[in-house]
Amino acid sequence: MTSISPRRTLIGGALLALPLVAICWLSSQQSANADPPRPGERPPPEIVAKARPAAKALREALAANDAAAVRSAVARGIEALGPWAGNPETATKHYPPVDRSPYDVARAKDWWLREIERGQRGLPWRKNPAGDPRKMPAGLREAAWPLAALARSAVLFPEQRDELTREVRAGADWLVKLQDQSGVFPFPIGPALEPREKVGFIVARAIKEHPEIVVNDWIPDDRDDGGLQFDNGLCGRALVEAWELTREPKYLAAARKAGDWASSRPLVSNWNYNAFSVGLLARLARATGETKYLNAAIQKTEVGVLPGQLSGGRWFDAHNACAVYHNILLRELLELDRSLPKEHPFRPTLGDALQRGLDQAADETLAEGYSGTWTDNFAQALQWIGPQDKWRAAMHANLNASGKGGAPSAGYALVAVLELAAAEAAVPARIAP
Repeated sequence: MTSISPRRTLIGGALLALPLVAICWLSSQQSANADPPRPGERPPPEIVAKARPAAKALREALAANDAAAVRSAVARGIEALGPWAGNPETATKHYPPVDRSPYDVARAKDWWLREIERGQRGLPWRKNPAGDPRKMPAGLREAAWPLAALARSAVLFPEQRDELTREVRAGADWLVKLQDQSGVFPFPIGPALEPREKVGFIVARAIKEHPEIVVNDWIPDDRDDGGLQFDNGLCGRALVEAWELTREPKYLAAARKAGDWASSRPLVSNWNYNAFSVGLLARLARATGETKYLNAAIQKTEVGVLPGQLSGGRWFDAHNACAVYHNILLRELLELDRSLPKEHPFRPTLGDALQRGLDQAADETLAEGYSGTWTDNFAQALQWIGPQDKWRAAMHANLNASGKGGAPSAGYALVAVLELAAAEAAVPARIAP
């Protein structure tokens, strides 16, 4: 099955998608000029120096869970960065032309069924049944993506439910076996990590500097830099999906352990790390009905995710301004939006953030083309929030470009598209013309 796995590094024993906000502002060889910065261009040294105190204050405020101090530090950072605020550290590659015509749902279904059949040979629990951490190229997220997709697909395709359920049980059992006793889903060590020149090298260096971080070839403690929230959030959510399908108590119990670990983690200055825990906690709130998970998700969102968002919809730091991380942030916030009671007082705040973020993603897509991201966000927003023409047009544009002219395929996002189609078929009044 197609793997969608954002790049990652490991610093100080923790899984990181890239350095923290302060590191995103580190020096570059660029000199200041009057022209607006180009995507992928780093700020000049004088801007870095000006922003550094705000970055330090932000880290401290988040660690202290001080909402007012977080907002103050963000404001100072945005002011210091000036036109560099919201400029992504990596330029987005787009794949035009933009074709807004409705995508054939039957075609999407056929493609996804073929992908399920083809991809089963490469499932992590089949390739590495013993769960040897030295043979894992991408950590446990490599299992979380397909496990969740298969569990949701079993609901979409009743004729294949039994077969897919057996595969889901195999994958969920494999994940449960590898969960650390603390509740976290740890990160593996070993020469198989990809890309080797980045991840493998940095892991090896971290282990050399801090050998105590390794426990039986796993790294179960991220030393408060937040990186383990990535795999932990994905794996915990996948186990909730497995429980929804099978009603096997041990899967929900393991997801609870992952959620309890996530609840206890301090906030960090990489907004998307905090967001991975938000998504898991929100999903647990729906599965269990327990307000402790919902309250933890809201608190992490209010202090550790939303303050970093600009009025235009993207996040202000160079790292989370990148399309792939903007996609992650929206996806996790959509999980919380779906979990909030209709009249919850946090709904307007969250709804506004999602509206701005999704509108920005849709505007960019419709102006410049498919970026390999946001397809699942558009589909889930249309299903959970409601019809909006712009989001639907952007979703169709992504699907029509997927896999063509060198563009990446929609991958696991097809599941959300098929879920939307099924929901709309069940409620004809919501089908857009």
